[in-house]
Amino acid sequence: MNTVKITKWGNSQGIRIPADILRKAELEMNDLVYIEVNKPGNITLSKKSLPKKGTIEYLFKDYSGEEFTTELVDLGDSKGEEKW
Repeated sequence: MNTVKITKWGNSQGIRIPADILRKAELEMNDLVYIEVNKPGNITLSKKSLPKKGTIEYLFKDYSGEEFTTELVDLGDSKGEEKW
């Protein structure tokens, strides 16, 4: 078990996680993690899984605009011989 010290980091506090611990946990620089307080004095970090590369979810993983919605648009009656 490793011991680390909570230190001041700007207006917050932080800890440095040793490289060997990150390797064992399969965590890398800039990974997102969930932090959960289990009980006073006990926290758990869990890696947030990202969508698979090449998927639409991956392309929009960082999108923070309004939620996408769809709606039907009535284009009116046909003007020629198109079939809908």
